[in-house]
Amino acid sequence: MIAVVDSGTTRTRVRLWDGGKVVSSQSQQAGARDTASDGHPGRVKTALKEMLAGVKGLGAVLCSGMITSNVGLKEVPHLLAPCSPEKIARGIVRQEFPEIAEAPFYFIPGIKTVPEGLSLENLEGADVMRGEEAETVGLRELLGLTGPVLLMHYGSHHKAIRVDGDGTILGSKTSITGELLQAVMSGTVLRSSVVGLEDIKPSQEYWRAGLEAAQQHGLGRASFLVRIGEQLAGLPKPEMTSYLLGALASLDLPMLERGENIILYGSGHFPPLMKAYLDERGIPATLVSPEVSENAAVIGALRLFERYQGA
Repeated sequence: MIAVVDSGTTRTRVRLWDGGKVVSSQSQQAGARDTASDGHPGRVKTALKEMLAGVKGLGAVLCSGMITSNVGLKEVPHLLAPCSPEKIARGIVRQEFPEIAEAPFYFIPGIKTVPEGLSLENLEGADVMRGEEAETVGLRELLGLTGPVLLMHYGSHHKAIRVDGDGTILGSKTSITGELLQAVMSGTVLRSSVVGLEDIKPSQEYWRAGLEAAQQHGLGRASFLVRIGEQLAGLPKPEMTSYLLGALASLDLPMLERGENIILYGSGHFPPLMKAYLDERGIPATLVSPEVSENAAVIGALRLFERYQGA
């Protein structure tokens, strides 16, 4: 039995792998944001202990994501891109946490993109990732990818990851679009003009209008037009929520390069909306199903662990 832990900014998830399949899945609201706020990883430790309690025959706990950062359970230094799966596997760090579980923990390192002579002038060329390296390995296997691709991940952060034909991660670019969406919807005047994301069936028309407004007038103005549309034009809140999604999606367009094999994956409304937008413009893109997206981190972590054991 192997536990695969994917711990990010706000949530920690544990999937148990046995007999070639996931036999159980749990998650709790605890993550790097809590560790940063509290100054210690107590909430993450408690969540892991509760989710791993009573697991029989647990042989290893594989960890990826922000749990390997300075606001995680065990900080593991980023590896430098370009970075192959073999190099990632060699960088895995083992440590015991008997207060959480008897099985040893294995931490998969993240990857940093650092241009030569990093300074203010070339800062845009730098980036970091934690967790997506495992997803990249998993997606290549699950989708049967053999050539170079641009993997576009959607979650709390939106991240474009360039991968070559042999699976080497060449670099990444990140936007905090997902976190911005939550902050704008919950912490600004727009709160009264939108509805919860779970309550909408996204409108491609309004999403496109919001994206184009942001491109023409800037994100700040386009965002306020959500309130103008709802208050003055009497436009429905669900549709104006789609408008806001489109305005924020404009932030990600510079990361999507024409001519690349684009793979869209992750959670929420952004992937299918962006897929439709790219289709309209004749830009080839593949939309990954939620099921495959969910399993990518598990498969990737397992394959990296197998390489680590065989090294």
